[in-house]
Amino acid sequence: MDLQSDAAQLLLQYKAPLYAYIHANVRNRSDADDIFQEVSVAVVESFSKLESEVVFFSWAREIAFRRVLSYYRNYDREKPVNPQLIAVLAEAAERVEQKQPVSTRREKLLECLDRLPEVSRALIARCYDNSGESLGTIAAQSGLKVTAFYAKIHRIRTILRECIAQRLLEESVE
Repeated sequence: MDLQSDAAQLLLQYKAPLYAYIHANVRNRSDADDIFQEVSVAVVESFSKLESEVVFFSWAREIAFRRVLSYYRNYDREKPVNPQLIAVLAEAAERVEQKQPVSTRREKLLECLDRLPEVSRALIARCYDNSGESLGTIAAQSGLKVTAFYAKIHRIRTILRECIAQRLLEESVE
């Protein structure tokens, strides 16, 4: 096989988590599609620079990270997160990806979502429903200032992250 087909095969293998990472950061399906396309082209063009296929996902996610930052710089859009938070999310995604299968994490997330109060669950669902609404719009419709909305979403995400970690820990001890 040649380098382009190797790159295409690995892109296909990691398409779902890579796209999910991009979409979580830009929150707009059309923009996420565009960024994923840019990342795919960049991956194929620079695949020869990859030292080992073992680190492909981390390498491709780093390219996606840079494209997401460029997206916010170039289009001066509302920034739901700062670059440091995007980097932290990338590192966390890599740690989680290496330690737990996706299905286990997804099951724990669903369990933890069920434990949230209805208002919190509705807000999170609205943020991730792929409607393309900006977080500013959702905040306004929720009767919250944007900063208060971000703080509330951050608290809910923290609660979910801690709940998932606790459930995974409990499962590993059993």
